[in-house]
Parts: sequence; C-alpha cells; structure tokens
Amino acid sequence: MKTLLYFIPFNIMKNNAGAHTRAWGLLEAFHRNGITVDYVHSEDTWGAPMSSEEREAMQQMKRVRNIYSLRRKPGSMQQLDQWLRYRMQRLWRDLSPRRSLPSFVTTYNQYLFNNILRANTYDYIVISYAHWGDLIKSNPCVRGAELIIDTHDFLTAQEQVWKKFDIGQAFGDEMKRLNYFDKIWAISAEEQYLFRQFSKKETVLVPFCTDDHTAIAETEKSYDILYVASDNRHNLKAADWFFREVYPLINPSFQWCVIGGIHQYIPDKENIKKIPYTDSLGAFYSRAKLAICPMLSGTGVKIKVIEALSYGLPVVCSPRGVDGLVNKTENGCIVARSATDFARAIQELLSMPDHYKKVSAQAGSFFQKNHTKETFFRIMTEALEV
Repeated sequence: MKTLLYFIPFNIMKNNAGAHTRAWGLLEAFHRNGITVDYVHSEDTWGAPMSSEEREAMQQMKRVRNIYSLRRKPGSMQQLDQWLRYRMQRLWRDLSPRRSLPSFVTTYNQYLFNNILRANTYDYIVISYAHWGDLIKSNPCVRGAELIIDTHDFLTAQEQVWKKFDIGQAFGDEMKRLNYFDKIWAISAEEQYLFRQFSKKETVLVPFCTDDHTAIAETEKSYDILYVASDNRHNLKAADWFFREVYPLINPSFQWCVIGGIHQYIPDKENIKKIPYTDSLGAFYSRAKLAICPMLSGTGVKIKVIEALSYGLPVVCSPRGVDGLVNKTENGCIVARSATDFARAIQELLSMPDHYKKVSAQAGSFFQKNHTKETFFRIMTEALEV
C-alpha cells in the first residue's frame, strides 16, 4: 500500500471555506485509491490548533492515519537554539526592502516537518500553496518521494495588494517554488495554462468537484437569493459594493439568505436571513432559487459557484465569478459587469420562468460534464498513476 503525506495549513475540521472542501475531496480520492495518508496542518499561520475531539472525529472517518501539526516558532525558551534561529530569520524578513511572495516556512516549522519525514517513508508528498514550497526545497528527508504542489491559486495575483510588492520578483519566486516539485496540480484552466508556460514540470488540471445534486433540488423554495461567503478581504470588498450599489435596485420583496463570515458585514433587513455558520449548506442550496457571486477581485475558481451549479442553481456573478471555469458561456452563470446589469439579471431570472428553466438546465449540464465526483476520481487516479 502506498503512503502519502498531505500538508494543508488549515485545520480542515473547521470546515468553513472552499479550500477545506477541496481538502476533503482530495482525502476521499486518496482513500479510494488505497493510499495511506498522514495529514499535516499549521497551528498558527493560516491554521488553528486541533482539539482532542476534532482529532478523534477526524480519525474515525478513516481518511488519515496520523495527524501532525506545525508551529512557526518554539513554544518556550527551553528550545533556545530553535528560538534564536527563528528570531534571526524574522529579523532578516522584517528588514527586507522589497516585498516578494512570502514564505511561511520558518526554521522551527521546517524542523517539525523534517521530524515527520525522518519518522516515516512516503511515496508521495503533497504540499498546498506555493507559500509553503520551501518545506521540500533541497530537502534530503523526502527520500525519493514524488513531490506534488497543489497550488490552489495564482499567488502573485493574490498578493499584489500589498505595499512595496514587486510583481516581477514575486512571479519569479512563485515559478521557482513550483519547480521544486515533480508535478503541479492546478485548480483552474487559466492557471494550468500559465504554469505550463513558465514551469518545467508537468502541470495537471485537478478541478474542484463535488457530488451531483441536480436531481434532488426541492421544488419548494424558501429563499429567492442565496449568498455564501467567508469574510476574507475579497469578499468584504464585494459585499460592500453589492449592498451599496446593487441591493437597492432589487425588488425588496425577494427573500435572501446570507451564510458565512460575511454575514456580520451585511445590513440588517427584514428580508435577509443571516446564518453565521452551517455544516449543511446543501439544505440551503436546495431551497434557494439562485445564487450570487459579486466578486470584484481575487483569482482562481470560485468554489461556491461550482457548489451552486451542482444543485442546478443559476448564478449571477461578476466577471470574476467565472474565473477557472472551462467554459465562460452557457454554464449556468450570468455575468454582470455593472450594478444595473446585476440587478436586472436577478430580476429576469426570478420573473421569467422559461428563462430561469433554461439557465438552470445549463447549470446542471455544465456541472455534470466537468465537476462531478466521478470526473474527479478519474483525474486523481491518473494524476497519482495508481
């Protein structure tokens, strides 16, 4: 039986973001291919500690053998040597005059990661995000494992919002880190194309896929419009624009449901139901008529768009909403480039039954051709060559 070390910085038992959903999909694919998996996450940078209850629940799912965690710095002065190394590394970064693509690998989390590699032998090592690529850079502890980077995103585009950011240097650093690996997994067609142009390594399209729910959508609808989003900076920008510019143009009789961290930034209205968190999004997708994705920035495929399409829901979105999709038209998404276009698209879908039925059918057809679990498992079996 083959073994695999899977690193993603998040504690995926806090199942509250699209990247977590992707991680669970990969774990299921590894399991179906008979691969034994050790899971590694970060307790601080992007991550969170895992409670004993979460550890027990995760292991009961039979998707992982061992659970390991990393920390960016030693926990006490007793580890003086590691603490001094960490402080020197941080000082060098703080004094750096130019901002490139950050590396979240420190001397201490590298030390912890290498301890895992010394104690185990793996056929595959999968690292999520180029931010963490230095974990395997020139690392003798990998001992012949096939090295795979699951990119999740084009990070240079994500990071360019920072002051003193050097795009050219960052892009060069990102491509250099991708070249540490034997294979690159890209989540979107655009990123696969980009990485193929500038990397020497095989780049495989591993799209986000999920269960097909198109046949089980309920006929009784509780909500006209569903908005699912976390509270990252891109969603905050989108929500601010949408509820200032678009919402006032929409029929106030329409019933809304807003789910996720974004709820706390949405105005209180009688027709808007806010739900901070749910572990059963499906119950809300199946009871909604359409979904929105008003993203104005950000890169990569939008997980919530694909989830909505899996229920046959039309999606009204900005141009960013169709990023990463292999088809930009006739895919169940109506792209609106202005506030008035956005409001009009929602109004037409909710007031024109034939138009709604046509777009809904396109959503289901596109999803079934490109994003079902069966498609994903086939791609993963080929990518892992098992």
